[in-house]
Amino acid sequence: MSQPMLIRSPLSAGITRTLSSKLSIALILILISSSVAMFFAGQFWMKRYNEEITQKINASIAMYITDAYELIDKDDEKPNLDVIKKLSRQAMIINPIAEVYLLDSTGRIIAHALPETSIQQRRIPLGPIKTFINGDAEFPLHGIDPRDPTRTKIFSAAQVLNNGTPQGYLYVVLGSKIHQEMGKDIKSSHSRTMAVMTLSMISLAAVTAGLLIFSLLINPLSKLSKRIGQFSEQQLGKTLENKHRSLSNPSKPQPAKDEIDQLQQTFAQMAAQIEQQFDQLKDADNSRRELIANVSHDLRTPLASTQGYLETLLIKDKQLTEKERLHYLKTAISSTSRLGQLIGDLFELSKLEAFNVAPKFETFSLAELVYDTLQELELELKDKGIHYQVIMPNHSLNVHADISLIQRVFENLIRNAIAYTPQNGNIVFQLEPQATFTTKAIKISIRDNGAGISQDDLPHIFERFYTNPDKSREAHNSTGLGLAIVKRILELHNSPIKVHSTLNQGTCFEFSLPFAT
Repeated sequence: MSQPMLIRSPLSAGITRTLSSKLSIALILILISSSVAMFFAGQFWMKRYNEEITQKINASIAMYITDAYELIDKDDEKPNLDVIKKLSRQAMIINPIAEVYLLDSTGRIIAHALPETSIQQRRIPLGPIKTFINGDAEFPLHGIDPRDPTRTKIFSAAQVLNNGTPQGYLYVVLGSKIHQEMGKDIKSSHSRTMAVMTLSMISLAAVTAGLLIFSLLINPLSKLSKRIGQFSEQQLGKTLENKHRSLSNPSKPQPAKDEIDQLQQTFAQMAAQIEQQFDQLKDADNSRRELIANVSHDLRTPLASTQGYLETLLIKDKQLTEKERLHYLKTAISSTSRLGQLIGDLFELSKLEAFNVAPKFETFSLAELVYDTLQELELELKDKGIHYQVIMPNHSLNVHADISLIQRVFENLIRNAIAYTPQNGNIVFQLEPQATFTTKAIKISIRDNGAGISQDDLPHIFERFYTNPDKSREAHNSTGLGLAIVKRILELHNSPIKVHSTLNQGTCFEFSLPFAT
């Protein structure tokens, strides 16, 4: 039957990072990135909004100037530079965001009131200007800044007429250098600081609210995960651990990453446990069927024998001599004795295999137990004339084990040796101390010079109802359960048993018990 698998709950391994912390970190990162994006997006759209408002408010500047001032001399059709310079100075005083440029019909700058060295581009593209004049513009509308061609700025424009004839364009940039420098100062102004503080407070409030919501959502999941883990450990893991102390400890599971991963691990382990228990139930059912078949066969023989002899005594009571009657009674008693032994062994093996027997470990002298057991079996040894020998060192051999279970092991192995050893045979009981780097133990061997076991039968001798095919179990008064009981008792002591045998030469059983510390 396969041994159950010991499984530890993920709770015992610990949780390195909870789902709540992961969600909290994700929320904080999302809010930080969202706040930064909102801040820069707000800056961008606020700038666009300011440009739109500014351009709409100042859209008529160029038209008013062309109507109020004579920018081109009517006589020689040349730009009136004095007027333009005076106009530019007045515009800078009244509206410092405006820079005035007079363009010819091709867009070339022909007059302005700024230093010549400050003009970087002498020709302005007319496309945006014509769009503005035609009234088809969607504000903010940008044009080239002559002082910095790499930048575009909002503007106002109007067509310049001379006697009704188009002579050029008045191009008023609404984002002067002074205005630009003022905009840079605003970036570090109190309003921007307040905007940053406002976004920070909103983000902090959102994080707090998110953590509270996560806590309310995750707490039930955490409690459920914990309860499932405790159930898996307490109801399944610990129960199996107590019943299978002889098995080596399994490798520790990987720590769960969060509550979801913990639930997945626990579910997988519980599924594995349930699947394994189903396999064990199948094995147990097969063993039960096999046991019932064997028990019914083995019980039928002594029952039939006992019933037959008792019926004979009843039917032929007056016809039987005293000697025959005594023979029948002894045979019936022998059959009932064998039946009782078989039932006793069945109960004992059933309890051992059902893990209803827990070893009671204590310290005792192994040599004394060996001699006590041999003394109990003295009559059986003498009946067959079997000689026995005990080989052991002179010093004390104390072990830590269950004395009654180990005595049962000795009884079964010695009886097995007696059953298959011929008249005047020999049985050798040897105790030999052994030591390794980690443990100290006593090697125990029981050797006989009996019939031996074939190599084909050796793997099966510890199975229930095993019997040497060349020998009759009934002839040796064997139930076929003795070696199975021996193997299970030694498993409870975490001590495997080995067997070496040669046909017609004998058999040797070996196992070890730990020294008492």
